[in-house]
Amino acid sequence: MGLRDIFGRIQTGTGQSFTNMSDYVEIEVQDSMPDAAATRYVKVCKLYGFADVDISARELSRGNVVILDIKPLAERSMNELKHAVDEIKETVSGMGGDIVGLTDYLLVLTPPHMRVERSPARSEFEESLERVRKRGAGER
Repeated sequence: MGLRDIFGRIQTGTGQSFTNMSDYVEIEVQDSMPDAAATRYVKVCKLYGFADVDISARELSRGNVVILDIKPLAERSMNELKHAVDEIKETVSGMGGDIVGLTDYLLVLTPPHMRVERSPARSEFEESLERVRKRGAGER
């Protein structure tokens, strides 16, 4: 039985009438795998050289947040670090993302349509950390 036979039966029918809606069966199709495009990650990368700027840009274009450790390059060459960070800033802003320094050696890069909140006042989180530090210092 070939495709022509199968399609021929569908077109000519088998003598059975399908005018009644109860003759049809509704089949629900579900995807077995989640949409990979919807999965986003927070990636931690190290900046060893100027060439690693492309890795960060690629992750941002995939919609991932990048926490970039710049210490390896800072310990090797401050001049190359300055050029790499300038290139990263230009790339991130060109994509419509955001960049912020988390510590002396950590940068947070966000993809387009995502921003890092910068509040001028101390956040509740920072105040909580300060209380924990004071408690820890008092216990010593």
